[in-house]
Amino acid sequence: MKLNEDAKNTGGSEKNDQSGHKNPALALKKLKLDKNNRLFLFFKRNLKKIIFLAVFIFAAVTAFKVYRALQSANSAKNSTNTQTFDTVSQMDISNSISVTGTIKANDSRTLSTLVSNTEVLTVSVEVGDYVEVGDPICTFDTSNIEKNIAKLKRQIAVNNAKATLELAKANTQVAWAMEDMADNQADAQYDVNSAIRNYQAQENAVQDAIDNLEAKERALDDAEDAYDDYKDSQTVSDSEDEKDADDYKDAIKDAQSAVDSAQRSLENAQNSLQGTIDEYNKTLDNISDQTRTDARTISTNQASVISTQLNNMLTNDDAEQQIEDYEESLSDYVVTAPIAGLVTSVSVEVGDKYEEKNTICVIQDDTSYIVSGTVDQYDISSLEEGMSCVVKTDATGDDELTGKLTFVSPVPEETTSTAGSSSSSSSSSTNYPIEIALDKRDDRLRIGMTAETSVLTESRKGVLAVPYNAIEEDSDGTTYINVAASPSDMASSVSGNGFEARNFGGEGFPDKDSHGGSFSGKSEKSSSDTDPLVKWICKTFFSTDLDETTEQTAQVMTKKVTVETGLETDYYTEITSDEVKAGDEVLIPNSISSSSGSDSGFGQGGMMGGPGGGGGAPGGGPGGGF
Repeated sequence: MKLNEDAKNTGGSEKNDQSGHKNPALALKKLKLDKNNRLFLFFKRNLKKIIFLAVFIFAAVTAFKVYRALQSANSAKNSTNTQTFDTVSQMDISNSISVTGTIKANDSRTLSTLVSNTEVLTVSVEVGDYVEVGDPICTFDTSNIEKNIAKLKRQIAVNNAKATLELAKANTQVAWAMEDMADNQADAQYDVNSAIRNYQAQENAVQDAIDNLEAKERALDDAEDAYDDYKDSQTVSDSEDEKDADDYKDAIKDAQSAVDSAQRSLENAQNSLQGTIDEYNKTLDNISDQTRTDARTISTNQASVISTQLNNMLTNDDAEQQIEDYEESLSDYVVTAPIAGLVTSVSVEVGDKYEEKNTICVIQDDTSYIVSGTVDQYDISSLEEGMSCVVKTDATGDDELTGKLTFVSPVPEETTSTAGSSSSSSSSSTNYPIEIALDKRDDRLRIGMTAETSVLTESRKGVLAVPYNAIEEDSDGTTYINVAASPSDMASSVSGNGFEARNFGGEGFPDKDSHGGSFSGKSEKSSSDTDPLVKWICKTFFSTDLDETTEQTAQVMTKKVTVETGLETDYYTEITSDEVKAGDEVLIPNSISSSSGSDSGFGQGGMMGGPGGGGGAPGGGPGGGF
């Protein structure tokens, strides 16, 4: 409307100018009026296009701002300038060797017996039963054993009867032999007595013959003496005297004959005596021979008695030994619990045919547990029996169980490898078996559980320690740490006082995190200057709060402190010098993290194909096509 009125006013002015000269002001005004009319007509004809173009430009600018904001936020997330501090603490530290083992019973018995091809009569336990020492486990059929024992006992009875009969016969032979010997000795004694009597008679006869000879010799001597006297007294020979002389000679002759006869009688008597002596000696020899014969007979019969007894003993010994063996084997037919514990497996049933040394059941003493595991050859030399151990299991959670190392194998365990379907071979591995006895029983533990164990090889109690990566080393080998300065130290710090600036977030000094040992920088820059629409789009469509992602770095002062170290573990190092105290904050070197991600992708799809992705038009939703 205003445009038309200007046109009318302009027209009226042109009519009032009747001169032949053109008015420049009027011409310029007319020209402007023509341009306004054309511009109006242009806007009127292209209003929709103009609006569309304006919206498009606004959307493009907004999308670009969103892109830049998201890119900055993503960079802030992926590249944070954060220093980490930890606290010097007084603690117990230790070096340990980790072992993964299995919970086992402290004592485990696999039961078997020596019977073979025998039927199982009873089974008194099931898996899960608790047994005491001596409780019955199972029994086997003993009928065959009992039959064999009865048969052997009958055999012994028969052997005893036979032996008694044979012994009686042998004793009878001995008795008879002794009777014969007694009779022979009696006869021999009679013969001896007769020989003695005959000897005595012959001896008397000899003595009589000697006496008779001596008498005859005296008579001869007397006759000879008388004849000699007679001859001496006679001086004249006459016939009468010759007669007397003949008488004397006859007397001498008779006396000589008597002497000769007496001599022969003596010789005969002596010969008879010698014969009697010889007969006596022969009788004694015969008696001696008979005595020896009788003694041999008796000895033989007595030996027969002893032999009979020995044979009977040997025969019975074999049978009695078999009976003893059978009776001892009866104990194998009744299996009882050798230890108190839990029955963890049963391998037989009533009616089964049992073969020698097959497993009957397994009993494990669950009143105490051990951890059984293996240690590699590189660590085994560091272990000694008696070392303290810490054990953790899934069942006990974060609770730590304590124990002692009770066994360290001097040789590696054997491994069995199978080659083909029927052959196998064994070889030594490089792992050495160990056992750890738990100090206390825990009802949460079960046999077969996996146990993570740490064997403590070195330990220190109540020492100052820092994380091992907080320790740094100079080129000369001196060890040091960087301790965070207090606010008063930073306020009074000057060049050359031993402090140095370190990048750190926050207001110039670290605040402890919720764990009391880690510090991180927070941004002081506000995001209030960011377009609210951009912040709304980022938060609504990309779940990115720009107010929470902007960060900037500040600086914190740290002091280099030379320290001496002691025991170093996988996580902590002991500080043995007095330069630091518990509670000091120590810097973890190289804890500032740099960008770890790519700048081109920034969550929820980013600007490259976010949800909707409709080519940048308003109807396409956030995401655009830049």
